[in-house]
Amino acid sequence: MRQVYRLLKLNSLLRGHRAKFAGVFLAHTFGFRHLAIRFDPVMACNLRCTMCAFSNEDYVRGLKGRFTAEEIERLAASFFSRALLVVFGCGTEPTVYKNFPELVRIAKRHRVPNVSMTTNAQLIKAEHIEQLIDYGLDELTISVHGTTRETYEKFMVGASFDKLHEVLGLLEEAKARRGVRSPMLRINYTVNSENLDELDMFFHIFGRYTIGTLQVRPVMDIRGQYRTPLDAAELPRYNKIIAALGEKCRERGIIYLANTVDPTYEAPNDGSVVLQAVHRYIGPMDVWQRDFDWRNETYMQYCRRIGWGRYLLRCAMSDLDKVRTRNAELWGKYAVKYEVNF
Repeated sequence: MRQVYRLLKLNSLLRGHRAKFAGVFLAHTFGFRHLAIRFDPVMACNLRCTMCAFSNEDYVRGLKGRFTAEEIERLAASFFSRALLVVFGCGTEPTVYKNFPELVRIAKRHRVPNVSMTTNAQLIKAEHIEQLIDYGLDELTISVHGTTRETYEKFMVGASFDKLHEVLGLLEEAKARRGVRSPMLRINYTVNSENLDELDMFFHIFGRYTIGTLQVRPVMDIRGQYRTPLDAAELPRYNKIIAALGEKCRERGIIYLANTVDPTYEAPNDGSVVLQAVHRYIGPMDVWQRDFDWRNETYMQYCRRIGWGRYLLRCAMSDLDKVRTRNAELWGKYAVKYEVNF
């Protein structure tokens, strides 16, 4: 997974968009792996976290669908040969899907070099961890929005703090027993006004686990019940805590992702402009583009139909303002709003 984080860091260091789109054009043309795929096998979640859209009943009522095993095989055959990264879980809970470890085996059968799963971990059992190791999962990302039981269970409605630590312990034990490093553990912490101070205690509570990556992301408006951004008066304290946490990550060799430049998401977000070229969302309600007839045509057939290669070349030759317009439609101000530190 370090390959992916190095590319993210390189993306932040390279300011010009032309070279990025030219690189993607060449990868697309010559069939190199370059796609970052976010894959939701089912539109459901077992929790109702207050900072997530699943706490919004109107949003939940509009969700429907799950892929069949045959549909997942077809999508994998269509997309995965071009994938550099596949992440199962993008706003929904992949462990709700029956036999979810099989998703990892399918991705690895297609030789995807970086396979990750994002989860709240509440449905994971010991046998699942053994399967995920057997099938080659590279990274397990677990959402943790508090370091105390009270805060964690307040924001992750329906979750158990004890269950979280049980799963983290099972993962640690299984990897040590089998002498493996993967899946690496990534912790995602969404910070708000009420759980900010608890970041100071993060390594007191979670330091016993072998963490590969820590991401700290200020709360965003993604239609959840709790969407209030950090107040301007809180930013000095936020920056102080974030800096101290970054130093602790460096001491432990942990990759650290943190939004230190624009925690209120007010500045233009050109860092994500190339994502429109490499990101592919796959879910039961939406497979990449709305006019993609994925049941009857392959990914490459569709790309040829819409002239995707020509579009990438135009982006490489266009001014940033023209490319930014589409980026705003797809990503707004939130995507890749963090710095990558090793």
